[in-house]
Amino acid sequence: MAQRISRIDITPLVGVALILVIVFMVTSPLIMAPINMKVDLPKARTIEVNSQENITISLSRDDQIALNEKQISQSELENELRMAVDQHPQHVVIIRADKYVEHEKVLHLLSIAKKVGAKQLALATLQRNREER
Repeated sequence: MAQRISRIDITPLVGVALILVIVFMVTSPLIMAPINMKVDLPKARTIEVNSQENITISLSRDDQIALNEKQISQSELENELRMAVDQHPQHVVIIRADKYVEHEKVLHLLSIAKKVGAKQLALATLQRNREER
């Protein structure tokens, strides 16, 4: 007489489920790859901040950099910013970049600010007019 199966072995099912999860994790970034399309970003609603209480890094379209009102070279930025942050650690470091500057350059400025010890970071945007809301 044949024995009855008292329990179902789900080990193969768990193996297949884990393989499917791994496949989906690997393929999902490929599905979300950027598409060449025009994207109009909205203007930000911001709060005006007193500019005397900030440390401002400005980046122009032609890669000129200024720290507050002083134009400096890229090689001087880290040291100058470190001195400014050390003198005023509570101040917000604001990055003002031209809208045509590549995002990679803005991220580089953010990483430098974080590296020198800035605790509060912000990106400057145009403030929307009340009529545009």
